[in-house]
Amino acid sequence: MLSGKPMNNQQELRKKQLLKRRRQRISALLVLAAVLLFSAGAFAVEKGRSENSTPIKTSTDALDSPVSVQTAATQTEPAESAQPAAVIQTQTAAPLKTNKLAGKVICIDPGHASNPDLGTEPIGPGSSQMKVKDPGGTAGMVTGIGERVVTLAIAEDLKPLLEAEGATVVMTREGEIFHGGNIERAQIANNAHADLFLRIHADGSTNHSETGASTLYPADIPGWTNGIYAQSKKAAAAVQSSMVNNLGVKDDGIVKRSDLTGFNWSKVPAILVECGFMTDPAEEQKLISSDYQQQIAKALLLGIESYFSTS
Repeated sequence: MLSGKPMNNQQELRKKQLLKRRRQRISALLVLAAVLLFSAGAFAVEKGRSENSTPIKTSTDALDSPVSVQTAATQTEPAESAQPAAVIQTQTAAPLKTNKLAGKVICIDPGHASNPDLGTEPIGPGSSQMKVKDPGGTAGMVTGIGERVVTLAIAEDLKPLLEAEGATVVMTREGEIFHGGNIERAQIANNAHADLFLRIHADGSTNHSETGASTLYPADIPGWTNGIYAQSKKAAAAVQSSMVNNLGVKDDGIVKRSDLTGFNWSKVPAILVECGFMTDPAEEQKLISSDYQQQIAKALLLGIESYFSTS
């Protein structure tokens, strides 16, 4: 028995050493497994974030109005429908200008001026019928603000909108004063070889409840307007439709006129937009509002774009 005891101790020692090594190996394996599990979890989280990330999409208002980019909206999509990076990049890119009016020349004529001219001029080339050059226009029933102020404000809002879409804009007046009558205004459009002569006005009536917008165009008069009649009527219809649809204003229609000097002397398509009645207190308040003036400008822009898109 004495000879076997050392051997038992050695065996026990070996067993302990072997068990210790096994425990060390198991601990190492457990640490490695934990590291691998942590890495896999982190990868899954990052992948989930990537797949569920929200692409930013830019939408353009129908008013397309270069005049009209809306605030970028976010849209959450399920991970399984996640789009490739190339597609997302296309969606988030800044929208390009449409240049719908590139190459077009628009002559804007803000009606009347602060220096009325009661002199007369021929209603048309070679005519013996005379008409006052500028009677001064109407004014607000409540505020007394002149039509000329409103028409110039709308024109100033419209000009940059047209230019943003590539048009060249010619103004008959850019201040309160204009020297001359409606012949001179028409000649500015003629000399510019305008694609459209847009005359901006506001209406007035002894009936102070009269409201609404209308768009005037020249009658078909041989030797005077027969060359611009068809296109003018088409432009009037497009602009009137835009005014009604985008402003919600009462539709007073398109009106053919044979007695307007500015039409009869024009060699280019011409229309006159009556944006509303200064003599109706409620409509007056809208017309003198800068916000509403900007809305009118945008409606005019859309109408003009519609006209040229089908011309």
